[in-house]
Amino acid sequence: MMKALLAVSGLGLLAVPVIAVLAALNVGGRAVACIESSAGGALSAAAPVPAAARVWVGETRAACPDLPETWIAAVMAQESGFRPDAYAEDANGGTWGLFQLNASIWAATYGHPWSADLNNNGIWDVKDPDIHARVAGQYLCNRLNTVRAIRATHPDWASSRLPVLDALIIAHNAGESRLATYPAIPDVTARFITAVDQRVAAWSAPDQAGAQSEPPGPVATTAPTASPATDPGPLPSAAGPGCLPGLGTSGDVVLPTGTPADTAAAVQTAMSYVGVTSGWAGLCDKLACRAYGYTNSGYTSAVAHWDAMLLTGHAHPGDTCPPLGSFVFWATGHPFGHTSVVVQADPGCDPAKTLVTSNEVFDSATGNHGGVYLISLAQINAGFVHGNGYLGWSDPICRGTLQTPGATPPTPRRR
Repeated sequence: MMKALLAVSGLGLLAVPVIAVLAALNVGGRAVACIESSAGGALSAAAPVPAAARVWVGETRAACPDLPETWIAAVMAQESGFRPDAYAEDANGGTWGLFQLNASIWAATYGHPWSADLNNNGIWDVKDPDIHARVAGQYLCNRLNTVRAIRATHPDWASSRLPVLDALIIAHNAGESRLATYPAIPDVTARFITAVDQRVAAWSAPDQAGAQSEPPGPVATTAPTASPATDPGPLPSAAGPGCLPGLGTSGDVVLPTGTPADTAAAVQTAMSYVGVTSGWAGLCDKLACRAYGYTNSGYTSAVAHWDAMLLTGHAHPGDTCPPLGSFVFWATGHPFGHTSVVVQADPGCDPAKTLVTSNEVFDSATGNHGGVYLISLAQINAGFVHGNGYLGWSDPICRGTLQTPGATPPTPRRR
C-alpha cells in the first residue's frame, strides 16, 4: 500500500478546493483572499484592449491589488466598451463611465456628485477615466470585502461555492441580496458573468500550461535512458512575490515495494523539479518527458503527444486510474493542451490521492512564472480545467532528444 508524506500538511490529499484547504490549515486570511481572486493574472499583449484602457486598468488595480488586471479589463469592456463617457439609463437614474457607476455609489465612494470637476479640466470626474478608474477600484475593493464577509457568514449558500470574482459580479450587477438567491439571478447578470469569464480566459497572458506550443526540437535517433537525468534542469530560485510562495512546491512520496527501476527513477527525477519557480512556462510536455531522460518531448504540444498515443495504441482514453509514472493529459481550452507525470498512484483510483507534478498551476498564487508544483489529480481537474477536459493517461512514450545517449527506452507497461 502506497504511503505519501507531504510537507504541505496533506494539501495534495484533499479533494476540496484549494481555498478550503488553506483555510483548514490556518493559512493567513490575507493569503487566502489573495489566492482566491488571483485567477486571470496578467493581461496579454494580444488582448484587444486599447493602450489608454490598459493605463486605466492599471489605475484600478493600483486602487485594489486583489483584482487581477485581466478581470478588470473584462469588466470594463462589458460595462462601457472602454468608453469613459458611456452612459446608460436604468431604473435607478442611470450609470456613467468606465464601470457604469450610479449616482449613489459614486457619491458614497468619491464623496462628490457626478457633476463634480475637482481638477477643473472641464470634464465631470465620473467621466474622467483616470479619476473614474481609481474610484472604481476603491468601490470594487469595498464590495469585494463585503462579498467575502457574506460568504464567511453563509458558507452554505450556493453562491459561496462560486469563484469569488463571479460572486463580486453578482453583487455589482444585481446587488448583494442576489447572493442569497443564486442560482436564481437576473439573466443579464448571468450573461455578464459568462462574458467576463470568457474574456478572462481569452485575454490572459499565455503563461498557463496549454496556452502555447512547445519550441521545436530534434527527434531522438537513439533511445532514452532509464536512469534519472543527471541535470535536473533549472534549480529552485527565490520564491515568487505572490500570496503564498510555497504553495505546491514541497513534498515527498514513498514508492511502493516492487516499483520497476525505470519508473522509480522517473518519479525521482520528476520530483526533483518540484520547487523550481521559473523556466517551465508552456513546457508541460517537455517537463513530463524530462522525467524519463529526454531533453524535449519530440512533439509540438501535449495535444499532438496525446494524438500520437491514440494512433499508436498507447493511450487509455477516459481512464481515471493512471498508474505510477504514466502521463496524464487534458484539453484545457487552449490549443495545445496539458500533460503531467504521475508521481503517486492510488490503488483505489482516488483522484485526491493521485499526485502529479505540473508546471504553472499555482503561478498566479505564488508569483512564479513557469514554476513546477506537486498537485493532486482532483485539484488539477477542479481548479485548472474547471472540472472538465481530462482526456486519460498514456504509457510514458516520448520521441525527443536524449540527455544521455546510447541507453534503452523504458518498456511501456500495460495493466
